[in-house]
Amino acid sequence: MKLFDLVIVGGGPGGYTAALYGARAGLSTIVLEKLSPGGQMAMTTQIDNYPGVQPGADGYMLAERMRQEAEKFGAKTELTEVVSLGLEESPKRSQAD
Repeated sequence: MKLFDLVIVGGGPGGYTAALYGARAGLSTIVLEKLSPGGQMAMTTQIDNYPGVQPGADGYMLAERMRQEAEKFGAKTELTEVVSLGLEESPKRSQAD
């Protein structure tokens, strides 16, 4: 069993934003993602509507930059499928496949 202060289920833009801020705040942080960093965004060949990103950016490259930025501050990424969450327990638990 591994203990983390912050477990984020889903490595899309929201997940990696949360990971970045959690890790920067000094929390031990992990992102659990089923597919690849970026989630569905990583499969997008052209992103035209994301703030601060050049029109036509590749989703995979943007996702990689988000992952690298979060990991620079200490967040970890694990590619796995979360099958259950024990949110009523203390400590809270996540079970992956």
